Amino acid sequence: MAVGATMSDRTMASRLKDSVLFVTRDWAKQRKAEERHASALANRRAGLVRASDYYNFKSAAFEVMEQAYMAASANGTLPASARQVMYQARPFVQDKMGGRQLDDQYFCQQLLPDYMEEHEVTWDVTYDDRGHFTEPHTQHSIGLGTISVRNYLAENGPPKLEKPGFAAGSVDTHGPSGCFGAVLFIEKEGFLPLLEAVHIPDRYDLAIMSTKGMASTAARTLIDNLCQHQVPLLVLHDLDKAGLSILGTLKRNTRRFTFNHQAKVTDLGLRLADVRKLGLEASAEAAFDRGRDSAKLENLRLNGATREEPEFLLTTR
Repeated sequence: MAVGATMSDRTMASRLKDSVLFVTRDWAKQRKAEERHASALANRRAGLVRASDYYNFKSAAFEVMEQAYMAASANGTLPASARQVMYQARPFVQDKMGGRQLDDQYFCQQLLPDYMEEHEVTWDVTYDDRGHFTEPHTQHSIGLGTISVRNYLAENGPPKLEKPGFAAGSVDTHGPSGCFGAVLFIEKEGFLPLLEAVHIPDRYDLAIMSTKGMASTAARTLIDNLCQHQVPLLVLHDLDKAGLSILGTLKRNTRRFTFNHQAKVTDLGLRLADVRKLGLEASAEAAFDRGRDSAKLENLRLNGATREEPEFLLTTR
């Protein structure tokens, strides 16, 4: 205390000191305990943070992911579907999240691929069929899933001549060689009967590939393999963010898939010039995904939108 301080000053200082000691007594006791026992620090932090805050769906899933994959794949000896891995992980994740429901798509399409990328594991994870691939002439059709595409590619080879005998001769084809010269990719399913009714696949040697939304990794694996045989890809899509995103992911690498070969992609989809030429502005689709306009604009430009198309799409809602 400074020289000359009054009795009132000393009294005030004493009271202030007593007040500080009083309000910090529990904290001082805790800190002394932490100096003696490391567990006391963990217990304090646990008390300050709610149990649910220790976990979000990602942290809970990542904690059990390897165990779930090993259970679904017989300790890595068999392929494991993404959904089977999810089924193994779900009870643990939902328990850690206080009973909150784990979204199947979120786990299979985001959490599992994120884990494999961040931990650099090469697990044999398979995905269900999402769409179809149909050859012309043979009408051979497969689902666009991991196993179906894998088996189809394994059977591909040069045409085989079946010599005539008691039966007529024929040419047995497996894959593009001798069967088709291009692949027509359609972003929606259901158009194959229409195309076959006017003989488009057979007339132009077109294999038809259709999906339910974005092209799966299996679909892109098939496209990547066919590019080795110089098979071009023709793409039909809507003029919207989803359609342009589909086109973009068939032309460039993404987080989920890296092309080994450069595909020759021809855009046959609807663009703004087509909309204006055909007078479709009045019937333009109003649906658009949620999110900030700036994020939508960035996505549209990333996937090859012209300067005018984002303005048209962002105002037609």
